Amino acid sequence: MNRLWPALLPELRQFPAIEQGEVLRVARDTPPDLPELLGMAGALVLVTAITRYGLSDADIPTRLDAALLNLVVAMPLLVVFLGPFQLRRLRRGLRDQIQGQERP
Repeated sequence: MNRLWPALLPELRQFPAIEQGEVLRVARDTPPDLPELLGMAGALVLVTAITRYGLSDADIPTRLDAALLNLVVAMPLLVVFLGPFQLRRLRRGLRDQIQGQERP
């Protein structure tokens, strides 16, 4: 288990270490809710606007270089802007599992 997950997901600490992998897998199956969907859509639009470029009269190698550079710039931006929504979904899935354990 990655040591970063318990730091990012404090709810994960409530489960025994041996169960954390399975609990996290179940939390990943949690469907996104409306605020998460809207936030992810907005983040995608924002990253698309930031990484937009225009090339006029460029040859194929120049266009390929620009596209690859755009990919290198876009990937970290996607992690920064989409990551919080994914963490929110995981934390919600973990909280649902914690509430399910507490019920008799």
